[in-house]
Amino acid sequence: MKITGVELDAVHVNHRGDWVFIHVFTDEGIQGLGELRAGKNYTGGVAAVRQLGDQLTGENPLQIEPIFSKYKSSTQTNIYALSAIEQALWDILGKSLNTPIHVLLGGSCREKIRLYANINRATTDRTPEGFAKNALAAVEQGFDAVKLAPFDGLNPGVDSANDAQLGIACMRAVRDAIGPNPDLLVDCHSRFSVKGALEVADALRDLDLFWFEQPVPESNMEGCMIVKEECGLRVAGGEGRSLRQGFTEVFEKNSMHIIMPDVKIIGGIGELKKVADMAAAWGIPTAPHGPSSPVTIAAGVETMLSHSEFLILEYGWGEVSWRNELILPHETICHGYIHSHNQPGLGIELNPEILEAYSIPLP
Repeated sequence: MKITGVELDAVHVNHRGDWVFIHVFTDEGIQGLGELRAGKNYTGGVAAVRQLGDQLTGENPLQIEPIFSKYKSSTQTNIYALSAIEQALWDILGKSLNTPIHVLLGGSCREKIRLYANINRATTDRTPEGFAKNALAAVEQGFDAVKLAPFDGLNPGVDSANDAQLGIACMRAVRDAIGPNPDLLVDCHSRFSVKGALEVADALRDLDLFWFEQPVPESNMEGCMIVKEECGLRVAGGEGRSLRQGFTEVFEKNSMHIIMPDVKIIGGIGELKKVADMAAAWGIPTAPHGPSSPVTIAAGVETMLSHSEFLILEYGWGEVSWRNELILPHETICHGYIHSHNQPGLGIELNPEILEAYSIPLP
């Protein structure tokens, strides 16, 4: 089998940007699907995919590890491109063997994958009432874990909880709305200094948080270690790190309780699995990042079905009404879980009708 070409599609989502998909074609008629890290500005990623696609023409798509080793790069956009295409190669491998990817990765450690509803992107009313309304709606749909990022309006380096009172009020409103039982997660998007992070952790302590995500910039490793040791909450992070090498210092410094690699950034499905296994050796669970399309969810589900130390998977809640119809079979979430399947590869295809309805030109 040989790769004959790589093509891209994009759909517009909302004010936060677009979803971009990768199709890898072969001379045996088997096609693979993946997703590129996109958002608002992804011109460089698209160019990198096109360039890598040209280089891969004629290669055997089943040789995933040799391809990954050959084209691995230190350039961010190139890693994004490789991550997207690598997902598609696993899809092709699974289809060629009529086997789900999670089986190829070692089998299923569970029958279903727990999701948390990230309501942040869908919440345009950034008030306590706006966050509370969407959090309650997610819980009423069956999710038992909700995440928000109520400090996005702050400039980086906030040094005091007094300067974060609106975000703290949003967290309290959400807890009041959803009650004591659902898990509540907060993403700080690296807005705080060490002092500010510790003060905010104290201010949120009685809300019984599931985790405290990226309170300080991860470039400040010493600060990350201090916050992790002193805040009294479970610290999560690592979404922007690429390749196994990107997580080496996290494990060596023990700088977070939970890692959140993103399949579109880390290097693809194989690298996600390897990093998760590395983390498990340090007693660290994995909760993949990825508030993106159902394709990213499918890749995360397949990888984490096979990982014993999986914790929870991110789901971008409420962005578009047609989300579940974008793939075939339709994305089905039952009481906040996605169940395992026996379909080959990723187990999904893009729905051509929905793709055509919301398609946009690529740069």
